[in-house]
Amino acid sequence: MTTLLDDQLVADALVNLSDWSGDAKRISRTVSVDDPDALCSAVAEAADAMDHHPEVQRDGDAVTFTLWTHSKGGVTELDIALASRIDDLILTAQHRRRPPVHAQPTIEAGEQTTPSRPEASSTGEAYPEEQRGAPTFNEAAVPREDAGAVVAPDASPRSAEPQPGNAGPGMHEGVDEK
Repeated sequence: MTTLLDDQLVADALVNLSDWSGDAKRISRTVSVDDPDALCSAVAEAADAMDHHPEVQRDGDAVTFTLWTHSKGGVTELDIALASRIDDLILTAQHRRRPPVHAQPTIEAGEQTTPSRPEASSTGEAYPEEQRGAPTFNEAAVPREDAGAVVAPDASPRSAEPQPGNAGPGMHEGVDEK
């Protein structure tokens, strides 16, 4: 089931899409590429896989993709997903890659954060007594003592034991080598 997005949600989504514009009714992007036929073919294949098709208009090397969900009467999350896929296909057609996303901290100058360890505190304040020694999200989990032995499949290629992905025993029965 697709959900109709409002203007604010569409505007938020467009921030993460390259050169798309629009509102809650429709979003669109125009791009020029060396081989518009190949791009349109790749977009058609992606659209078929998603069972959601854009309106496509061509003018020479320029291609305009317009998206909206007809049955909902506006833009849905399916349109945003297809727009993102079209962005990837455009980058491929331009022989480029999507730049890596680096999370930027949103901490304003002068703001304080909570350290994961008291000794990392810039204020030198320790945690309250009941929080000392509590695990943090960074620590590895302690294995359960009652978990039992770890059983691993026999890795020998001549083994008669089933291997992960095989149908059953006997798949790796020994073969005489001469």
